[in-house]
Amino acid sequence: MRAIGLWNISEIDNGCFTLRHPLFPAERCAEALADSRAFFELPVEAKQALAIEGSPHFRGYSEMRNERDWREQIHLGREEPAQGGGPAYMQLCGPNRWPEDSRWRARVQRLMADLESAGREILAELGARLGLPEAQFLGVTEEPYLLLKMICYQPTGTAAPRSGVAPHVDFSWITLLIQDDTGGLEMRSRGGDWVAVPPQPGALVVNAGEILEFASRGHYRATPHRVVNRSGTRARLSLPFFLNPALCSPVRWAPVAGSGERVADGEHVHRVFSGNEREFVFGEEEWKRKGLGNWCGECASG
Repeated sequence: MRAIGLWNISEIDNGCFTLRHPLFPAERCAEALADSRAFFELPVEAKQALAIEGSPHFRGYSEMRNERDWREQIHLGREEPAQGGGPAYMQLCGPNRWPEDSRWRARVQRLMADLESAGREILAELGARLGLPEAQFLGVTEEPYLLLKMICYQPTGTAAPRSGVAPHVDFSWITLLIQDDTGGLEMRSRGGDWVAVPPQPGALVVNAGEILEFASRGHYRATPHRVVNRSGTRARLSLPFFLNPALCSPVRWAPVAGSGERVADGEHVHRVFSGNEREFVFGEEEWKRKGLGNWCGECASG
């Protein structure tokens, strides 16, 4: 596995950085954004025919229009047969809900495969920086649970900015993001300030997720982030790709010094974990989110 050179990473904050990867030059990122745009330009009826409610595997199209979240999106994962029997979380395995265009489908599947390859390299490099073996976080033969979201943040229709997605951290090892040039992504600094993450052609934004924060015992922090759409006339396109453990994989602390405890958020940030976890099976936690609807530990307990 080829390591990511230090010169390819520029730090933004403790858990977020931009990276230029040879699999994703500006032209490739533009192609991915064009495919995303083509999907959202489909007739409403064609998108609604792929509604996530019709998938027992939580794949497909949805809309969110409320005070915290204002967007439409499609969820896509690893294309595989549905699994019978076993733990409840095995229901997360299964086929996607695809538009009719087979060429579009092939391009998106290739995109996901390349994002997985890049994500594995980046995760291995992050482990190496802590003196850990390549397979510490994600096994060489482990088949990770993948999620690609294509998101369209709708224009506000007014001069006032609107929350596209509320403050949260990602529940993943790492998240790789391709975004268009509209702007609106903001990360919260360690000092508590919201800082814009300006789009850069041909650059991926990489976020450390809650799982990496846990396993690295706090060496990599899951950075709170949000989207604020400030345009009254222009939509924002975003393609986050979530690299996770395999559903059946146990996740433990890495053999590094650290408290394992996270920094307090101050204001509310959607998180899965309370900060007191020791070991867990990824699929069980993912099923709590998707199958049982417990998206935020604090909200669920409140």
